[in-house]
Amino acid sequence: MKRVPRTMAAVRSSVRSGASRLVDRVRNRDAPRDRQALSSLAGEVALRTFRREEVLSHQNQIFEDSLRLSRSFSGPNFKRVGRDDLVRMVKMYDARFFDGKVLPLAAAEGMDFSISSRMTKVAGKLVTHYPDGTAKGKRRFELVLSSTLLFQTFEDQGQKVEVTGRTCMNRLEAMQRVVEHEFVHLIEMLVWNSGNCSEARFQSIAKRYFLHTDYRHSLITQRERAAMRFNLRLGDQVRFKHDGKVLEGRVNRITRRATVLVPSHRGELFCDGRRYQRFYVPLEKLQKAS
Repeated sequence: MKRVPRTMAAVRSSVRSGASRLVDRVRNRDAPRDRQALSSLAGEVALRTFRREEVLSHQNQIFEDSLRLSRSFSGPNFKRVGRDDLVRMVKMYDARFFDGKVLPLAAAEGMDFSISSRMTKVAGKLVTHYPDGTAKGKRRFELVLSSTLLFQTFEDQGQKVEVTGRTCMNRLEAMQRVVEHEFVHLIEMLVWNSGNCSEARFQSIAKRYFLHTDYRHSLITQRERAAMRFNLRLGDQVRFKHDGKVLEGRVNRITRRATVLVPSHRGELFCDGRRYQRFYVPLEKLQKAS
């Protein structure tokens, strides 16, 4: 039988069809909320266990690789941390503990990472965004690490801090424990679209995979730092210099700086019936009023 030459239109149609099939295969592999993949992951994280020695070996290797590959870390008590350090660490945890299954499923829906200097109460958080406004709609995940809490901890040589029930000797170890904690949050939200670190499922996963015995981050908060280093607490009467004058007021809030309320007839009216001006003062610039 004589072969009929294909027209250019037919060739283009065939190419488009092949490309379409390829795109479909890629989409199916990392489809948002792939029920089969999420069900498989749920079964795995519900039952899988690691030997203690195996967990410690993985964590130690991630520690060493993080130091070796980072452009920011000068040592375990680093003074700079970048988003790329966080992303790299999370990828290493996914590869070593979950065979690289978690992040592709999260990325199919939307996954981001960030370093925050404004988080002063929690060391990390996993935020699930719902752009459509419904829990069953589209989702996007964001894993955030607090640089502020990391950097104001381990300021004193030899300091030890307990994070997730495990003793940490330096910032890098503390960062690992926080990342592990938030990674469990990511798995719970990804698979079950709900989760709470005070509940049994979360604690079971965190213990079996990462040897966590507590769900709390015990890094030093701004209030604790203010009390320890400057003997300052909420409600204290303090003095400070402003525009060449010495002002006196009350500490109303402590974050990266102290919010001091100074009585003034030009100030804002507060619930106690008095007017105050707000001043944002570095902690080291304050002195307790006698």
